[in-house]
Amino acid sequence: MTSKNKRVILITGASSGIGKACYDYLLSKGHTVYGTSRQVSESDPKMLKMDVVEPSTINVAVQHIIDREGRLEVVINNAGISVLGAAEETTAEDARRQLETNFWGAVHVINAALPCMRNQKMGYIINMSSLAGLFALPFQAFYAASKHALEGYTESLRMEVRPFGIHVSLIEPGDFKTEITNHREYSGPAALGMGDYNSRYKKVKSVVMQGERKGADVTRIAKLAHRIINQANPGLRYPIGKSMDLLAAKIKNIMPQPLFEWLIRDHYKIN
Repeated sequence: MTSKNKRVILITGASSGIGKACYDYLLSKGHTVYGTSRQVSESDPKMLKMDVVEPSTINVAVQHIIDREGRLEVVINNAGISVLGAAEETTAEDARRQLETNFWGAVHVINAALPCMRNQKMGYIINMSSLAGLFALPFQAFYAASKHALEGYTESLRMEVRPFGIHVSLIEPGDFKTEITNHREYSGPAALGMGDYNSRYKKVKSVVMQGERKGADVTRIAKLAHRIINQANPGLRYPIGKSMDLLAAKIKNIMPQPLFEWLIRDHYKIN
């Protein structure tokens, strides 16, 4: 890799899953890569402690990279959580934590990095969204809300920072095999096997977990991120996943809403 193509990269949520795959792959390609996690090991000085819901930890980590490297060219916002539960029953605390992590966390990281990127007149920002940012899923209302918010924010940001040579893109994964299956949070009576939503909730949960356990290899996402940061003018949206997942994203806007909704309900066995 030439020095011209070598990037200084920050990846949030890099201790596992998609973030870890991106960290390892981009490092193998010769880039200078820093990852973040709420818990870090002293054995890897390039893994920095950061909690995206605590802006002070974000500022410290970003400034550490800039002080050490003199620049910051790529930010990959990957840190996130998933809360499963009925919209009505999800607690306000759980819903807010979902939005604070997946949406506001990305906003805080970007705001910390933008002054450096504007000064150096270049940068790449990749926000890790989801196909759930394009169409909502039952019993994942606040996860979908966080990703829909990230999509709209990214569209606006992309236009605003373009004059500074900063490129902003979204990666929209479908089902991939990650630790999110084991780390998912549950909220409300249905998660405890109670209430009016319980029977349909259990069906959706089963389909969700089965899809993730049979999901694609996350290295595909890491390779896509690498392609994006090596493009002169990357696009806005990059959906990635199984063919049926990608088909659903394409047909939503051309299929009558009642039919599309029926297909989603049928997939989750709640028709």
